Amino acid sequence: MEFLNSEIMKRFMHSAPVNIFFKDTECKYCFVSEICDLVSVGENGSIVGKTDLEVQKFPEMGKMYYEDDKKILATGEGSQYINEFPMEDGESLYFEIKKSAVRDENGSIIGIVGIVDNVTERVRLEKKVEELSIIDGLTGVYNRNYLKYRVEEKKKKLIFPFTVIMSDCNYLNEVNDQYGHEYGDILLKIVADTLKEEVPEDSPVIRMGGDEFMILGNGITEEKASELMVNIRESLKRKSKENIPLSLAMGSYTVQSKDFSFDEVCHEADLRMYADKKGLKVDEGVEITE
Repeated sequence: MEFLNSEIMKRFMHSAPVNIFFKDTECKYCFVSEICDLVSVGENGSIVGKTDLEVQKFPEMGKMYYEDDKKILATGEGSQYINEFPMEDGESLYFEIKKSAVRDENGSIIGIVGIVDNVTERVRLEKKVEELSIIDGLTGVYNRNYLKYRVEEKKKKLIFPFTVIMSDCNYLNEVNDQYGHEYGDILLKIVADTLKEEVPEDSPVIRMGGDEFMILGNGITEEKASELMVNIRESLKRKSKENIPLSLAMGSYTVQSKDFSFDEVCHEADLRMYADKKGLKVDEGVEITE
């Protein structure tokens, strides 16, 4: 099928500010306005006459594009999405792809038209803004926004068993009252740094607000969580200053499979943390000195 028979039209297409492509009913490229370096173009330097299964460097991505083409041809419904292309230097490029079905005068679908727009700078800026919005300015760990933006995404990639550890700083009110909030801030920073040092890299630390912290323990068993809490306490004890004692009340709850309620897990861990705090009797025999 000949999509274009006008050299002038081709020049318009090649000069478009975005990449344009046409595909036939076999999902093969019939026209491309620019040959992208991210695909394997074959001996003649062109992807024309080939499907994405044949030309994409990343097989899974090629399969996704091909299946999406088949769906458009079958339903007539277009698609729109942004894909990440990892580069050899560790950076990524991002392209927004929009595709629509093309119909003849009788309404029959005769192919697909699509555009590819490089949105790398936009996506990088959005990611930077998002990262800033989920980082606690005082301690450098994540804040509550992390749960809002990331937990549902992360739940798909959890390794079980999965453990939530809730913790609450002891003595913070006493430190704030006796020395001022700047010393309380120092306490919070030391606690946050200690949590980051002790927990595995893939287990995010979140400041829930005030003096409460949460650890999302990916792949952490109940026994490992207990060991981790002991290590955290010991590390804080070593870092304690005479006038600023460092101590956490902690509680954990572990689930074995993805069939769980995140809110319920947090609630159970919270209850255990408060039981631990009550058991510590932090106000007995403790004196914060000048």
